[in-house]
Amino acid sequence: MADRRNRFDPQRLIALAEQASQPHGLAGTALLDQYDRYYLSRTRQRPLPVLLVRVNDAEQSRYYIDLKTARVVYSYSAKTWMSRWLYHGLHSLDFPWLYNYRPLWDIVVITFMLGGTALCVTSLILAWRVIGTLITAR
Repeated sequence: MADRRNRFDPQRLIALAEQASQPHGLAGTALLDQYDRYYLSRTRQRPLPVLLVRVNDAEQSRYYIDLKTARVVYSYSAKTWMSRWLYHGLHSLDFPWLYNYRPLWDIVVITFMLGGTALCVTSLILAWRVIGTLITAR
């Protein structure tokens, strides 16, 4: 119960977000006590619980508001969703369905690393052979 006294009232934050989102209004809100597809933390240091506020604007903005400080701790829009999935998803493999099962994530990453290493080694061998035939042909 002590934790609840140190938090801002979610209904009050929703009312403030409703006022701030005008003229578009809110598309929805949710109280998150677990990380979702967009609000992730590898080290589990991003604050929880947070209030997810989705705005009904053209950019489909999402704001994650920390209930302890009432600050926006993360935000996304339609412009940054592509970056999230193509850059962070593919480069860091932080897909929620994979990242939550950490031993599986490690196996996938190690497999990709070994595959990349094997590809580099085979390309070096092929390049060495081509250079060797060019040198002997002279």
